Amino acid sequence: MNENEYRLMADVEAAHWWFLGLRDLLSRVLAASGLTQRPDVRVLDAGCGTGANLRLAGDLLKPSYLGGFDYSPVALELCREKAPEADLYQSDLCEPELREAEYDLILSCDVLPMTGLDAARNGLGRLAERLRPGGLFVINVAAYNWLYSAHDVATGSSERFTARQIGRLLEDMGLDRWLLTYRLCLLFPAIVLARLPSMIRRPSPASARSDLSWPPAFVNRCLASVVRSENAAIIKGVRLPWGSSVFAVGRRGSGAETG
Repeated sequence: MNENEYRLMADVEAAHWWFLGLRDLLSRVLAASGLTQRPDVRVLDAGCGTGANLRLAGDLLKPSYLGGFDYSPVALELCREKAPEADLYQSDLCEPELREAEYDLILSCDVLPMTGLDAARNGLGRLAERLRPGGLFVINVAAYNWLYSAHDVATGSSERFTARQIGRLLEDMGLDRWLLTYRLCLLFPAIVLARLPSMIRRPSPASARSDLSWPPAFVNRCLASVVRSENAAIIKGVRLPWGSSVFAVGRRGSGAETG
């Protein structure tokens, strides 16, 4: 991802509907999992970006260890402004530096599209091995390679995924599938239409722009409300059949799905 996209992300992720929706689902997952009631929780954000998810985990879990790494020095600089208490360092999902012996929660949101699955598979396995029994591994990725567009070019993404691929990945990592679904199902037709021109004719990396622009305030509130409604259904066991993202939670030594 280029530097300007990181700075744009840092500016909008506090209130943009897409980021609000993702953090709302993360909050519901953490509450349903029981991690909010655990003492001595250890958290790692593997690809922490500009810090909003890491700050959320810190606020909700009050962890004894809160760590995050990213490949980008720019992302880490911006992350420090949002999570100054966190142990932040430069590392790579493909060959992650692990500073704790065990973790209760590992996040990896929208990192795999940039590294590619094959390159990151061994690193993901190393991360999963460090989960304590009952620990969660949360993954969010862009869905469907056919939806590749200017947004992916601008954010440095090389690959998009299906729910089936991510489900197999959890199995390969030795984790029980606690939750697996698509996201943004109701908004999916509009997303496809908006991206269709650049899906047909992809721009160069120099001219590509992401979708991280501000919609009008009323539209932003409406879109966030739609996504929160979907999230409420997901946490009750509804698995959405399509969407522009795949959201998955693997659990170490659980053996049970939510639905």
